[in-house]
Amino acid sequence: MPTLTRLICALSALIAATLMPSAASAACTTATASTSLGSASSYAVGTTQQQGSGSAGLQCDILLAALTAHYIALRVDASTFLLTGPTGQTIAYTASLTSGGTPLTVGNFQNLSSTSLVSLFAGTNNSIPIYFRTTATAGLHAGTYSGFLDMRWYHSVCSLGVLACLAYSNSPGLVRPLLTPPTNWGSGVAVRVNVELIVEKDCVITAPNAGFGSAPLAGSFNPITRTILIRCSAGASYTVGLDDGDYPDNGVRRMHSSGNYLRYEIYKSTTSPDRWGSVGSARRSSGDADTNPNIHDSVTTQGFGYRAAILPGQVTPPPGLYTDTILIDVAF
Repeated sequence: MPTLTRLICALSALIAATLMPSAASAACTTATASTSLGSASSYAVGTTQQQGSGSAGLQCDILLAALTAHYIALRVDASTFLLTGPTGQTIAYTASLTSGGTPLTVGNFQNLSSTSLVSLFAGTNNSIPIYFRTTATAGLHAGTYSGFLDMRWYHSVCSLGVLACLAYSNSPGLVRPLLTPPTNWGSGVAVRVNVELIVEKDCVITAPNAGFGSAPLAGSFNPITRTILIRCSAGASYTVGLDDGDYPDNGVRRMHSSGNYLRYEIYKSTTSPDRWGSVGSARRSSGDADTNPNIHDSVTTQGFGYRAAILPGQVTPPPGLYTDTILIDVAF
């Protein structure tokens, strides 16, 4: 009987040990992070703040961290808070741990231990997010603008446990106290957070409508002159083309009204006999502008004058309002 009793006790102990849940384990990790602010035209960057967010380089298991007090702190070791482009131009920016929050500064130690875990690790995969916002900066050349923050994270977070914490993930040198917040945060872990913005070439085009007025015969219309105004991103030389309109016929532009057509053409400059088109030598270059040629500073406007004329020798079509639409394209 004593032998049987011992056997049953041993079996009960074995079953109890087998059903006990194993302790979960995880740790905080740090890694280089990158945030892209996307791409925007030079004029959008010049008038509007560009914003974006990404990881600040620290990720922890917040379920385990909830088992006991967590201690997390941050210091920015170095940053110019500038995005630098290919020509050396810069865009100032701010970085913060909350959207629209207080900007981070170099050397400022921030103890984040009192922040709730859900709020603190609100980024992707339980990472701490970081938010960037640029200062509107005009006159930029197109290209990739990049910057960085060298950050240092300090942490002591539960890394092993189920109902109670059995072990902690501590950054180097941090001495975890029993009851009070740390007084020795150690050396922390250095990470770099990169940020970039792509500035794209863009143009502002002003093209007034062109009206020939009215006349009884196709040959009675006088030529008209107009000017197209264009300004483009700094450093961006370009060419300008005019397409053949909505109703071309064998390379000749036509206006339309109720199934009838009135043939016309547009010529380079106010006196040139050369047709202004959309391909090859039929295009005009920014160096060929009538006003401010070859000035590419994003502020100065180039003017391209042209002459439009109803073509002579055609049969006068029926009376009506004849219209066409010309597409202006700028190529860099």
